[in-house]
This record gives sequence, structure tokens and C-alpha cells, in this order.
Amino acid sequence: MVQESILIWIITIAFLGLAFLCVFKGFFNDFPWLTVIVAFPWTAYGVSQGFYYKKAMKENTKDGVTYLKASKELEGTSDVIEDETISG
Repeated sequence: MVQESILIWIITIAFLGLAFLCVFKGFFNDFPWLTVIVAFPWTAYGVSQGFYYKKAMKENTKDGVTYLKASKELEGTSDVIEDETISG
């Protein structure tokens, strides 16, 4: 996900720079290409994140019991480590 985020920002900044250069050089026409080329990766990124978090939510269950529910049930015992968290 980090690599996707970096790539999205590189694309966005590069095309904003290209749009600035076009205006600076005197190209005052429409910029539909800028909208499309920047919007599509952001849309794909949103879909990708949605599926990633859905997958992660399913991975953190076992037989219908979620990690957080199980850790709450074991809260009073020494088997639970307090610093343990679910990483995304």
C-alpha cells in the first residue's frame, strides 16, 4: 500500500507540473487529459484500499471469532500481551 501511495503522489505532482508548464508556455486550452490521467489512478487506489481492508478484516478472524473479541475474553489472564496490536 505504501508503494501505491508513493506512485499516486508522483503521478499527481508530475501532471500538475506538466499543467503548470503548459500554462507557463502559453497553452490555454482545456485540460481534460489532466483530469482523466490523475483521476483514474486515484480511483483505482480507492478500490484497491477497499479490497485490502476487506481482506485484512477477514484474515483477523478464526471460526467467526475476531482477534479483538478473543483478546477481550482473555483480558484477565497472563496469556494476553498488552502491547500486541493488529497491524495493517
